[in-house]
Amino acid sequence: MKTVDYLREVYGYGVPIFLKDIRIGKKSKTAIRQDLSRATKEGTISKKTNGVYYLQNKEENITNISFDDIITKKYIKDDFGFIGLDINIYGYITGEAFLTKLGISQQIPATLEIVTNKTSCKRVTNVGWRKIILRKPKVEVDHTNYQILQFLDAFYYLSDDDVEENKELLRQYISKHLSKYEYVSYIKYYSLRINKLIVEKGLIYAFN
Repeated sequence: MKTVDYLREVYGYGVPIFLKDIRIGKKSKTAIRQDLSRATKEGTISKKTNGVYYLQNKEENITNISFDDIITKKYIKDDFGFIGLDINIYGYITGEAFLTKLGISQQIPATLEIVTNKTSCKRVTNVGWRKIILRKPKVEVDHTNYQILQFLDAFYYLSDDDVEENKELLRQYISKHLSKYEYVSYIKYYSLRINKLIVEKGLIYAFN
């Protein structure tokens, strides 16, 4: 099977395809790289940045992918996942970007912070123009625990006054997304300060 046909069958259109992840039988990386270089020149596949490609489908108007798409697939989740799961999650956004999602912060951070299984230590990298800080998770991230880990991590970025001022926003998020079982299961990986803060501010009662 030709390399582009294989990628079309496995990945489909408009999805970031990372050169390092491509495995086609016994075909060497050099041969795959040459096939992609040739296909790029022919216009049958597009290159977003070094090592990242995608297939276009002009009939469906899928003609480009963003750096956010690349970041998401590389460090956070894979929509294709494993058979039987809707999605394979291996990371989440943290820091200022998550506080913005919660409504606590109005800033759009220049540097994106991500907790991901794809790193074994804290490190800084770049995807295109975007600077990213990668952090190793306290426990392996998956689709069952990423929300509680993401929420508990947020307290590293919040002062006691921040929590007091935003109790209602935090309560709303807890009641909508998190359970008491999740809290009990994962708070043991966090500092006593975070546990004490959640209890003393009354947030503990928002967990279902």
